[in-house]
Amino acid sequence: MIASPQVRPASTITLADYRTLWRLSQERLRSEQDYRAFQAFQAALLIRYLETGGVTLPGQWVLDLGSGIGGYSEELARRGAHVVSLDLMSAAVRLSAKCLPVAGNAQRIPLADASIDFVFCASLIEHVSDPAALLAEIWRVLRPGGYAYVSFPPFYSPLGGHEYAPFHYLGEAWAMRLSAARRQRSHPAWARQLYNVAETPTSFANSYDDWGLYRMTIAKARRLVRTAGFVQVDLSTRYLPFSPVRWPVIGEVLTWHAQFLLRKP
Repeated sequence: MIASPQVRPASTITLADYRTLWRLSQERLRSEQDYRAFQAFQAALLIRYLETGGVTLPGQWVLDLGSGIGGYSEELARRGAHVVSLDLMSAAVRLSAKCLPVAGNAQRIPLADASIDFVFCASLIEHVSDPAALLAEIWRVLRPGGYAYVSFPPFYSPLGGHEYAPFHYLGEAWAMRLSAARRQRSHPAWARQLYNVAETPTSFANSYDDWGLYRMTIAKARRLVRTAGFVQVDLSTRYLPFSPVRWPVIGEVLTWHAQFLLRKP
C-alpha cells in the first residue's frame, strides 16, 4: 500500500482548498447533509495526503473507526475501497450500499484478526477512556504490513477543548460552567437525534452517554504508538505545509490537529 515508509507524505493543499474548507466548516451544523459534505471534503484532502505517501485505496478493505454520520466513509468508498463503517450509533445513520455499517465499540472491534488493510481513525482517540486499548484493537484487526491513519486535536491546542474551548484552559470546572451555551450551538437538533449528548454533563468524561472527552496530547499519543508496536511513518499537522507537531511543549499548543500515519510490521 505504501511504496516506502521512509517517504514523508507531502502537503498538497491549495488556497482554493482552504477557502472551501472554511466555507464548509461554517455551514456544517446546518444539517446532517451539510456535516456529511464537510466530512467528505476533508476525506478528499486526506486521501490526497495519503496518496503522496503511496497509499492506495481501490480494492482495499478499509475500516472507518468512529465513522459518525459517514462522510469520510462515503468518500473512501467512492475512491474504490471496501469500507466498514464502525460507530456506536451506526444503526441510526443512513449510508449508501457501498459502505457496511457496523454498530460497535472501537475499544472492542467486532472484526476478525488481520482482516483489514487500512484503518482510518480521525478525531476518535481523544474520546475514548482507554486509548491504549483502541490502538491495540487497530493493531489486531490490521493485516501485517497494513496502515492506519490516526488524528486528533491535541488537548492543549486552541481547539483541543472541542465545544468547551477556549474555556478548557481554565480547568474542567470552569469550562463546564462557561460553555453551556456553546454546547447547545454545537449540538443542533439533528445531531442530538443521532448522538447521545448529555444535557447537563458534570465532567468532560460524561459529556456524552457512551463516550467523553479526555486529555490526549501529542506526547502521550507518541508513547502509546510506540508501546503498541507501530512503525511511525509520518507525524505532521493536518492540512498545513509546516508542522510544529514535533516541537516540545509549544507544539502541543500550536498544533491544531495532529495526524499519525502508522504501519503494522
